[in-house]
Amino acid sequence: SMNDIWTIESDRLRLQVVRPGSEIYGRTRFNWNGFVNRITLDGEIEFAEPEQRDPNRGTSYGAGLCSEYQHPEALASANLGEEYPRLGNGYLTKTRPEFNFMVNEPCRPFPTIWDVAKDEIHFTTDIALCQGFAAREERWVRVQGNQVQIRTKLCNLGKRAIVAQEYNHNFLSLGGEPVTPAYALHVPGFANLAGGRFMGDNLYGSDEKQELRLHRNPEGPYMTFLDTPKEDFAPFSFRMTSDNSTLSVTEEDSFTPARAVVWGVEHCMCCEVFVQLDVAPGEEQEWTRTWTFDR
Repeated sequence: SMNDIWTIESDRLRLQVVRPGSEIYGRTRFNWNGFVNRITLDGEIEFAEPEQRDPNRGTSYGAGLCSEYQHPEALASANLGEEYPRLGNGYLTKTRPEFNFMVNEPCRPFPTIWDVAKDEIHFTTDIALCQGFAAREERWVRVQGNQVQIRTKLCNLGKRAIVAQEYNHNFLSLGGEPVTPAYALHVPGFANLAGGRFMGDNLYGSDEKQELRLHRNPEGPYMTFLDTPKEDFAPFSFRMTSDNSTLSVTEEDSFTPARAVVWGVEHCMCCEVFVQLDVAPGEEQEWTRTWTFDR
């Protein structure tokens, strides 16, 4: 229903943002604040894709721009059957020793308030003390011209440091064009693109061209782990292009990445850039990602 989504827009971009608590996305992997499942440029070009299109494939139901915290210390601090705070979602009941993002866990959502304007949504989530952790998370999703900016501020109100990583998934295509060897992911901020840890033999990297490409049309997922950020490369950005098109997507980040993961299937190619969080009690950390959609 229309109550499940908000639309924010600029003169060039229209974004569909899923409301926290909506059945469109109510699972316990991705952050409920700032789940962007549609991105339309100039009223005609679509960039956001679902995680999977094939109904026979397993999926965690991601779409478009959606982010996830990885905070293993919170999970480890709970015994089986106890609650722990899952940043981005709520108080999760620990049902298994390791977190599995394909499984939807029992969750009491954190209380969240929001302020919706024509071109921006501001989320504020309060996390009460649980396993020694407490925090306030604020997120701003803003659209301006052909850019989307997602800014996050995490304030540690608990007794323990929050040492975690957070990334933004990019389930994106260039106007719906299927992913082929014509697609290129330009990642100049990482070294050792050719020698990374690859899943499968289709995706490959060139350090000379500073890009990743496919050898052949994909028939399933492909993946690599980029573990060697260039510390002096700022601001960090990556760019997705296609030899068949003038369309492009660029993400620019306010931080030096801790690492990145590239994952994709037949219909989307995704670069997930991780920020390192290390927030002492009473301190806060802020980071911003900005996407530019060009034609």
